[in-house]
Amino acid sequence: VFHLSAYDHLRLFMDLTGGDLDLALRMVEDLGLTMELLRKRKPWELSAGQQKAFSTVIALSSRAKHVLLDEPFEQLDPARKGRLVGYLREYKGVVVLNTHETWLLSALKDWDTHLMFEGRVYGPLSAGDLVEAGIVPGSAPGAILRFTAAGRTYSLVRGGVGEPVTKLVTLDKVYELSLS
Repeated sequence: VFHLSAYDHLRLFMDLTGGDLDLALRMVEDLGLTMELLRKRKPWELSAGQQKAFSTVIALSSRAKHVLLDEPFEQLDPARKGRLVGYLREYKGVVVLNTHETWLLSALKDWDTHLMFEGRVYGPLSAGDLVEAGIVPGSAPGAILRFTAAGRTYSLVRGGVGEPVTKLVTLDKVYELSLS
């Protein structure tokens, strides 16, 4: 398979998984990967953003019941991120997606989320609840979720209190809160 172009890899994956080749081709074009480019290059010759888009398209067009996406928005420009959100909303199966980016919460408010800090999973919590939540240090009464990061306890609370989750840009910023 090392001699196959990215286009041939796409066709091979769709054949092996019973995926939707027409959907895959529409998606790659929509995410900025031309047929000329895919026929000319091997998958590993694509840029980092192109590789991320390419592998995400393969996963979403494979018709799998469950899809695991690792940082699918990484290396994508804002326009492509927006188009990818549309494909995620349309997906008929279960999507397990990991990301550090909080802007996605507003785009997928009806999704269930879990947070992970230092190998520990917290949740579930709706993305919509996270959009409305603020982070405060300590164990706040009425918190919708409590978690530990950098040896400190934090609470997610409603009511416009604390640092808004979406203002953090990425969840990695929680560690900066522990420095203050």
